[in-house]
Amino acid sequence: MKAGDFFYLVLLYPTLVDCASHRALRRKQKNSHSIAFQECSGNSILPLIQDNPHFSKALGDTDQDTAEAIIDELCNDHHRSLQDQLEIPFSSVTARGRQFDKNYFDGGTNWNMGIDGTSKETSAGRIAAVASALSSHQLEWPSYIVNFDDTNSCQLRTAMCCFTKGQDPVTGVVSNIQDFTETSFQANADVCMVNLDKSPQAGHVKRGKTYYSDGRNTELETKDAYCTGFSWSENLDDVSTKYRANTLFHISMLNGFYNNNLVGGVPGAPMCACVEQMPVVSHANCVKPVQTRRLAVSKDDRLLIDASLDFVACDEESLVSEYGSDAANDREELSKIITGSCVDSVDNDLTQQSFQSGQSYKRGDAWWFADEDKWTPIVGKGFLYYPEMSSDDFKLAFDASSTKVIRRICKSCKPSHRDVYYKRITSVPDSLDLVETLKDSFTSENNLLGVDFTMYSKDKYGTTTTQWEFCNYSGTHGFPFECGPDEAVPQQWSSFTISSGTYAKDFAFYIEK
Repeated sequence: MKAGDFFYLVLLYPTLVDCASHRALRRKQKNSHSIAFQECSGNSILPLIQDNPHFSKALGDTDQDTAEAIIDELCNDHHRSLQDQLEIPFSSVTARGRQFDKNYFDGGTNWNMGIDGTSKETSAGRIAAVASALSSHQLEWPSYIVNFDDTNSCQLRTAMCCFTKGQDPVTGVVSNIQDFTETSFQANADVCMVNLDKSPQAGHVKRGKTYYSDGRNTELETKDAYCTGFSWSENLDDVSTKYRANTLFHISMLNGFYNNNLVGGVPGAPMCACVEQMPVVSHANCVKPVQTRRLAVSKDDRLLIDASLDFVACDEESLVSEYGSDAANDREELSKIITGSCVDSVDNDLTQQSFQSGQSYKRGDAWWFADEDKWTPIVGKGFLYYPEMSSDDFKLAFDASSTKVIRRICKSCKPSHRDVYYKRITSVPDSLDLVETLKDSFTSENNLLGVDFTMYSKDKYGTTTTQWEFCNYSGTHGFPFECGPDEAVPQQWSSFTISSGTYAKDFAFYIEK
């Protein structure tokens, strides 16, 4: 038969080729010195080996019942050996002490940040050395690290790592994961927010929140982390539970760091921990341990059972979906941490906060955001960054505005200057670039308080309005320079060219529709 004839057969008679493949596989199994199995018992294993001459020789001239009894006893011995096997202390993995282990999972060791002139193989070669031993031995869960404390955390029986940086394997230079190309893993998650009180030892801050998403729209979401995790069963004998520490080692130190150069976590949060302590993110991949057991024939014709551990993607791609596939698990609770959408999670969090403080909130209506149903963003900086509107688009927006009111929101300014309104009274001459005036050059030319515009501010609840009566102007500093309700107020001015001398670090301008 020519090669072309074989491919012709594949196309016309695929089942014929399947049968041939199965026969070849059976021939291979019949001559193999080892076979994989699921259930360890004579009744299930004997049919797999009864036609194999190597196993027949090892079993000797025995009848079926005796052969099954031999295999049953071998299985019992194997089970007892696993029961008697001591767990390897997690601290033995790095052998650098418990504080190093804690700092690694928080993203703060030389493994995470690199050492100039030192290769990964030199500084962290122990990871590869212990990996083979851990493929067949149970690792002890590191409950001595607060990140994995079973008593005060881990109630959802789920742990996760979120990497935000990658380390060049040659130079040791660390860069953001979006710019990192030395790995097969791509960023898969948006970081929504960090609840600092959930992991005070990692962030060294007792309370507070950091928002990485603004709760406005999905277009502003960017993949800025690679998150992956695993869950385990309540059953202590389940593979997922027995080998949960091995899985942690795999996703963090071995596969994450050593094999793929992933390092660094979200600021203020652990890099790896039980999910209760982790940042709120949009997605996490799922990994699970699988145990493969093999029956083999030794060179001196003895039967041996050996078990090895591997790690594979879960049946469901998402950690939440895999977790929710077990009806006994609280999928809704895990979904508050791995949310699917930063917009919804941040919006829900802000809504809850405003309810507790007696304020009203709807999406985009926190004091430090303008409601986009009423306000069109012009430009923003820092936490309130927004790309600058073009001159033509600004002119169209200004002409369309019914009020000719421009609003500056400044998160980092003093209370009197956090929410300031500039209402244009006169038309804007062609010689005046109003956007540039607001950004970097708040001069008095065609721009006098009480003549060309009025100004006022509101408190954070939007209930109290204060008219402004005083203004100082500048050709090198932006809005509102030293203007204030009744006297000069310094260091509250905007600038896109000067980085020091002002408290206005996080601000944005909007025009009312």
